[in-house]
Formats: sequence, C-alpha cells, structure tokens
Amino acid sequence: MIVVAVPALALAIVSLAAFLGRWVWWLDVLANFRAQYVVVLAFLGLVIMMSRWRKVGYTVLGMAVVNLIAVLPLFVGSPAEVRLDSPSLRVMSFNLLSTNESYSDVVEYIQTVGPDVVLLHEASRPWEVAMESAAIDYQMIRARSDRLIFGTLVLVRGDAVEAVSFGFAANSPRAVELTFVPDGWDTTVSILGVHPLAPTDEERAGYRDAQLAFAGQWASGQSGQIVIAGDFNSTPWSYPFRRLMASADLVSSQVGFGLQPSFSTQSNLLLRVPIDHLVHSPDFEVTDRRLGPDLGSDHFPLLVDLQLAD
Repeated sequence: MIVVAVPALALAIVSLAAFLGRWVWWLDVLANFRAQYVVVLAFLGLVIMMSRWRKVGYTVLGMAVVNLIAVLPLFVGSPAEVRLDSPSLRVMSFNLLSTNESYSDVVEYIQTVGPDVVLLHEASRPWEVAMESAAIDYQMIRARSDRLIFGTLVLVRGDAVEAVSFGFAANSPRAVELTFVPDGWDTTVSILGVHPLAPTDEERAGYRDAQLAFAGQWASGQSGQIVIAGDFNSTPWSYPFRRLMASADLVSSQVGFGLQPSFSTQSNLLLRVPIDHLVHSPDFEVTDRRLGPDLGSDHFPLLVDLQLAD
C-alpha cells in the first residue's frame, strides 16, 4: 500500500502548495489542475481506505474535498431564461493557433452559429486574407501592428463601432477594446478582447499577470455593460484570474455551466483545462455557454449568449 500512499500524499501536498501561486509562478501553473486533483485524490483516497492506512486515506480524501470546494462553484446555478423582451448578444472567442490552416472550417462555423462579435486570437495575415475573401457580413478590425506576426482579429456586427488596440507585443497589454451598439440594441456595449501570454517561464508568467491586471484596471474604469473575453491562459483557480475578478465587479460566464475545458484539443479529455473565458458586468446574464468543435487549433472555440438582466 505504500506505493499508493506515498504518491497520494505527494499529490495532496502539491495541490495544497498550488494555493501559493500568488508568490511562485510555477505553483500558480499547478493550480490550473484542481479538477484533476479532485478525481485522482478521491480515487487514491478510497483505495487507501480499503487498507489499514485509514488515517492516510482520510488525509488524502480531505485534500480531495479541499480541491472540490474550489471547483464546485462552477456547477452551481443554471442558465438564465431567454426573454424575448431583452436584446441578446452572442460572443465567440477562439484562439486559432498560429499554424492552423483550417480557414474554410472556421468561416463555415462562424456562418453557422452567427455570433455578433468574433474574437480570433493568434490571427496572422493569412487569416486576415481568408476572412476578407470569405466576404462574410461583418466589419473586420485588425488589432495587430504590421511589425507583429499575429494578434487578435475582430469581426463585429453593430453601429458606430469604435476600436482601440493596446498592442500585442509580449510586453504590451495584448488587448483590443470595442465600443459599439449591437444590432437591435439601444445601448452601448464595451468589450475587451484579451490574449495574455502563456506562463511557460517566470518572465512570461509576469507578463501574463500584468496583462490580466490591465484587464481588471480597464474594467474598473468602465461604466455600463462590459465584457472581457479571450484566451486568458489561466483557469478560474489561478491567482491572476481570481485577482481580476476581485478587482472589478465581474461575473464569470462559466458559473453554472461546469468545467468546459477548452485546452488542449490535442490532449486526453481528463487532462484538459478551462483557460478560455468570458467575464461580464452584473447587468448581463448568460443564457447559454458552450464550446465549439475542433477546428484545427489546440483550443476549442468558446460561444456565449448574453442578454440584459432584469
């Protein structure tokens, strides 16, 4: 039983240490696997409980419960009821992956689901050409500068669209702001499309944290209906994500819809994590949230339906 108990205790310690990600970047990366910790620790704890090592089993199961407490809020609640008297807004966010060439599949999916706003991250010049050639019924806004290989490409339907790019270099906010009146609305909506860096080392993790902090500052300075959407490169259990939510009066669209792990399409379902998000001001409510199909990227597209709250 020692061959089970030792790894189980080690994993329990790792999951506990991951709560210290505020101070150590790689511990914050480990915090992204809370759901996996729940499953593995619960299984190992039950196995150990069948032996004489009951105290160890209780300890491991206790750590499974600690991780479950962090995960459970995503499953609490239900979608808002669709109200015909309230205008709706469908937002799609999709990290294309810079090497992806499934142009026609992505265009067809956009035409099928008909979002009001599309945020295409890691969009290079070939993707811009593909969207222009498709002649779909959207205003296209390129947020990257000519000196960058890729950035976020925006497709939007609405009136009086204003866009501000905050830059997509590594040390820039990597965000684009849209202010517009969606079709059928009589109020203005502000959307911030974001794509922070992946925290693959300490420097990039620092940039990612600063980029999410910028999103929080942006949200705090806005009034009216706001949305922040994109590939956050962090899960709901990551410290920078939690700081973002606490820094402004924001609600996660994921609450009530479960895990919906969006990354990576190339890994086993049990290893995937939810790093693509849409968060919003309380004057919105979510009527639907789902992931799209595999479209050649390592991310699944995220599609969220919003309406104004009562």
